[in-house]
Amino acid sequence: MGVESLVSASSALPLEVSLEPELVDWIQRTYLDTFEAQLFATALLFVLIVLGAASASRIYDEIRRQYGSKLAEVCSILVLALVVVVVVYSFSAIWGVIFVLEFTLEEVAISRWVAAQQIVTAGVIAGAYLAIRFVNRSIDKLAETRALTQHQSEVAHHVTDVAIIAVAATVILTIWGINLANIFIGAGAITAIVALTARETLAAMLAGFILLFSRPFRVGDWIEVNETSGIVTDVTIFTTKIQTFDDKHVLVPNDEVTSSQLTNYSRNEQLRLEVEVGVDYETDLERAREVAADAVEELESVKDAPNPQVVAKRFGDSSILLECHAWIGQPTMRRTLDARTDMIEAIRAAFDREGIDIPYPQRVHSTRENEFRVGGSTSGGTELSTSHD
Repeated sequence: MGVESLVSASSALPLEVSLEPELVDWIQRTYLDTFEAQLFATALLFVLIVLGAASASRIYDEIRRQYGSKLAEVCSILVLALVVVVVVYSFSAIWGVIFVLEFTLEEVAISRWVAAQQIVTAGVIAGAYLAIRFVNRSIDKLAETRALTQHQSEVAHHVTDVAIIAVAATVILTIWGINLANIFIGAGAITAIVALTARETLAAMLAGFILLFSRPFRVGDWIEVNETSGIVTDVTIFTTKIQTFDDKHVLVPNDEVTSSQLTNYSRNEQLRLEVEVGVDYETDLERAREVAADAVEELESVKDAPNPQVVAKRFGDSSILLECHAWIGQPTMRRTLDARTDMIEAIRAAFDREGIDIPYPQRVHSTRENEFRVGGSTSGGTELSTSHD
């Protein structure tokens, strides 16, 4: 027998049980035959509702204390549903309008096949809800053990939730006999339209998944993207949130992060600093390098290994430029600034102590062999002259 014949063969669920039995009819005729009695019964019903709510609250607290909040929530929902049914029926019986409930139930009466579909649909929805909660709790436990980063756990939440919902929706549509092919065709057309109108958003979302698997940085790392440098405070599907060192909060699209040059200063847990200093051309370079290296090596803000190094970088206009290299651990902007300040102060103090000059910018003017006079003698007898081109 096919589904159609089964549906046609199943009749609507009849209301075989009367909602107004003889006992209820006798109570209405005996005790609720006057308006005053009905009003008194209504007031008594409200008092019972208040007492029932107070008792339910105590029961909820007791169940939560002994068996946990989840079971207490389920029990409270069941009790609340039962109370609503009893209150509605009691109110209808007091005022003699039970026929309204019977008419309503008859109107919403459904076939057995539809009832089965509804029950299975409710079961699929409940199963999907429980599966989402179970998976999300598992992801949270992995995040607590640092097996997943905050960004990975967030993306995993979204991906698993969407996957479970998609599977549940597919099952429900199949139960109700909806043609999935037409839905997929419509979804494909909608996807094409969205892809054309929201290309940047989709690109940022795809870049978010790329960052999930490549893991170039984590929340709390010091990174630099293009001209933005700061601490990563959050990573979402679409954007990376960076707090700069002048206390600005910058949202960088993930597609810009993946397509630009990215520097992660916190990745290797150490950072090399460079400090430049110029010495006079007549200075003993080897001696100046040793003095600068010894001065930096004694600092507590830099690491002992690798050892600080000083190299001759280039010839400057007024000096020979030396560059001092030193490493700091667990790099942050504060430690970087403090260490660079300590290096500059230590090198200057060591050079002053050893008599090594750090020259000011200066120019030396001299004449060439071929020169011609441009003026007379000065008061001291010296003549000014300028060389030929």
